[in-house]
Amino acid sequence: MPSVFVYATVFGGLAVQAGLHVVEVLAMSVLVFAGASQFVAVPMIAAGASPLSVILTTYVVNMRHYLMAATLAPSFGAFSRRRLALIAHVVNDESFAVAVSRSRPPDAAVFLGSAAAIFVAFVGGVTVGTLIGGRVAEPERYGLDFAFPAVFLALVATQLRHRRDWLVAVGSALAALAIAVRLPGNWHIIIAGLTVSGAGALFGDPEDTA
Repeated sequence: MPSVFVYATVFGGLAVQAGLHVVEVLAMSVLVFAGASQFVAVPMIAAGASPLSVILTTYVVNMRHYLMAATLAPSFGAFSRRRLALIAHVVNDESFAVAVSRSRPPDAAVFLGSAAAIFVAFVGGVTVGTLIGGRVAEPERYGLDFAFPAVFLALVATQLRHRRDWLVAVGSALAALAIAVRLPGNWHIIIAGLTVSGAGALFGDPEDTA
């Protein structure tokens, strides 16, 4: 929660500096609730990109949610479609990592509890960021711009328990870097994620294919 609060504060400040109104930033955070795609969307909006290009770009960034949802699905089979729609809205990397690291299949209660905490931390951080973060002209001077990638590095570290985990992590990183050099945008995230996930499903431990 503290780490999410920090990078949400950074986002709130950057969004205000980009010209978005406080209400717009808060509405985006509640209705979209996807930090990575919001960080991508704000500079595109500030640069005058078309709505369609913003939507398509953020959709590509968020395609990893398909993979997370597929892993979480067995744990939510007893939930109604209406509740599943609400749960789908709060799927996030941090809660997914917490739930998966604790049990396979993930415990629904653990995921939902974490998702609620992350939602509060993110929206709270964005609120603070819109109020005071906009006064920090150069957040990178204080290392605040590294808060977001630092969270993801910490999430990956909690998953590296066996040799095959390291192989998957290193392999996916190398694949993503190789693709990023050749393809523009964020396609390296999707392609590397799908490729490595498929390889894990085919050659990994059956108990760990989720």
